[in-house]
Amino acid sequence: MENNKPGTMRPVRWGVLGTAGIAAGCTIPGMQIAEGCELYAIAGRSREKAEAFKARFGFRKAYQGYDALLADSEVEAVYIPLPNNLHCEWVIKALKAKKHVLCEKPAAMNESELRRMFSAAKENGVILMEAFAYLHSPYISRLKEIIASGEIGKIDYIDTAFLTQGYSSDFRLHKEQGGGGIYDVGCYCTSMILSLIYAPVQYLKADAECDSTGVDHMASVMIGFADGARASFHAGMILGTDTCDRYDRLFIHGEKGCIRSDAEYNGAGTLTFEVTVKNGNGERITRTETVTTGSNYALEIEQMNACIRGNATPHITEDFSLRNMRLLDRILDAVGYADARKSFILPSGTEIPAVGFGSYLSTMNGIQTVLDALDAGYRYIDTAKFYENEAEIGEAIVKSGIPREEIFLCSKVWPTDLGRENTLSSFEESCRKLKTDYLDMYLIHWPKNEADDPDWLDKVRQSWTAMEDLYTQGRIRVIGLSNFLPHHIRPLLESARIRPMVDQLELHAGYMQEYALGYLREQGILPQAWSPLGRAKLLNDPEITKIAAKYCCSAAKLLLRYLNQRGIPVIPKASSKERMLENLDIFGFTISVDDMSYLSCLPPRGWSGEHPDL
Repeated sequence: MENNKPGTMRPVRWGVLGTAGIAAGCTIPGMQIAEGCELYAIAGRSREKAEAFKARFGFRKAYQGYDALLADSEVEAVYIPLPNNLHCEWVIKALKAKKHVLCEKPAAMNESELRRMFSAAKENGVILMEAFAYLHSPYISRLKEIIASGEIGKIDYIDTAFLTQGYSSDFRLHKEQGGGGIYDVGCYCTSMILSLIYAPVQYLKADAECDSTGVDHMASVMIGFADGARASFHAGMILGTDTCDRYDRLFIHGEKGCIRSDAEYNGAGTLTFEVTVKNGNGERITRTETVTTGSNYALEIEQMNACIRGNATPHITEDFSLRNMRLLDRILDAVGYADARKSFILPSGTEIPAVGFGSYLSTMNGIQTVLDALDAGYRYIDTAKFYENEAEIGEAIVKSGIPREEIFLCSKVWPTDLGRENTLSSFEESCRKLKTDYLDMYLIHWPKNEADDPDWLDKVRQSWTAMEDLYTQGRIRVIGLSNFLPHHIRPLLESARIRPMVDQLELHAGYMQEYALGYLREQGILPQAWSPLGRAKLLNDPEITKIAAKYCCSAAKLLLRYLNQRGIPVIPKASSKERMLENLDIFGFTISVDDMSYLSCLPPRGWSGEHPDL
């Protein structure tokens, strides 16, 4: 029944898409006791499951199929607890049906999906919130109060853990469904850390133990932040098989004291934690804080209800969810887990297509090759002043009729133009030739013009400050490097106001530059692969063609997919339309763990012979 008493809020009519365990055991019981909530409709893949939930929890209606529930105009909000890989599809469907959505964590498989979901919420004038119920707890509020008071001083280190049972049969064991310890419980650890440290992530190191299917069972992560704070966490599903065993911990170290807690994530009832500080005599004084909390799931629903009725804004904001998903993306990339990216999102929020068109020597016979690439579907065009084809590319883009904002356009400053004023002039010249007033990405092409140049670093730093200014002005969306190795990047980082976001390197199965790759991962710099096919030298390699035959694909597709599975965007060249289409079509198969290992361990081959220090 609706509550229409004066001063009270009319209950929100909720629907639930799915009969998952977390819905039955946690969120729906929370809905039952939450104020302002009406359990209106339940949908399941089978009628029997939906009817069973209706009888068990007291829903008014039961539907077979999720579309049927979304078509019910009486449903105002929906809770979505589906497997992670289904979230994006059904969240967007629900938002387009004008339903407010509470989506179980993690709300998406990657940041690109999450941005599309929040965009759909805005377009349809409804609310989307990610379901991190524990963040609504008075326990979390009390932790934040103590930290905000300054009692333990500025946070310099956080360590947390969430380890739960191993599953013998569950979607969490299936990589394609967004399974794994990092997704399922690591997202609690990352969200806890980000709710207490607000500075940008500067670097991370991560490793994971994976089973034969590639699903991570255990992960260890270390994170560095721009304000000097650090954090670490352990997450996984290793404590047994289908048991209720779990281990949670939280340690927060500040300049003046620390907080220790063994309270479970999403714990309810009486929770305790210890606060330790030093008194005026330098003695350590420890006290126990006690917090009593009911169902975090009920608090979460009540907060969502208040948002729907216009009395509050989402406690879990879009910005917070995006920050958390971005960190998860970086962790998954670092452990080699996120292996099917069609685009990559930088910390700035800029999205880079996973496959770009390398335009070197592409306009020798006019603009037709670039037009063919755009017609084939490429929306990332990579060029450089040195290629001497910027004017032709600009002409092709105009002639194609494709809106400029739909094309990711990258150019580079040549080493003879290093230095502040030269870089600014080179940038303006590139824009003029490309017929644009901004570039999506601008890179320093090589660190040196001559191997023995003693002033190369000063010139690079001058160029970088010019690029930082152009970035701040909105003239460049992404600033980065090309052919810079760790010993070139380290001294630049000492003076840079804005860290490089991308580094283009020669990368392919015969020349992976593993040390440089590891360094870029640690520093949060996205590696990109030029010459991903080894300048065609690898296409007829018998070992590579033998593996390609197993996947019924060409050697080119295998090599590009190999890099994609390692989290590296590629910019292959192609002159024929057929090859262009083939290079874009690399997402329909997955290379096995053994074959990825084999390709990663090939003897060196196909190197161009170019080195930034020679």
